[in-house]
Amino acid sequence: MNNGIYFLSFKSQDKDFGTGLLIVDNDKIYGGDSFYSYKGTLESNILIINLFKHTATSHLFFGSHDKIKLNLICHSELGGYLLTGNVENLQTVQLVVHAKFIGQLP
Repeated sequence: MNNGIYFLSFKSQDKDFGTGLLIVDNDKIYGGDSFYSYKGTLESNILIINLFKHTATSHLFFGSHDKIKLNLICHSELGGYLLTGNVENLQTVQLVVHAKFIGQLP
């Protein structure tokens, strides 16, 4: 995955359940949305993203967990990447995340 700023669209079981921003900077991952801040690493084509809850409101999909770990495999697609994987310890719940490239880093 190339360095840059990406707009994320999250799906599971063919249902949209949120959006966020992701910044990739030399194999380091940062970002967030209205419920969580993101911090993680990119190892080859695997993104390991820790989500840290920053609001008292619970997200309907992730529930009331304060910390969540996503394990996603990165596939190149037109205009960005398709990320597929799951929430660690919930392998039966598959995630599909579209990462649309929206900008370069300074």
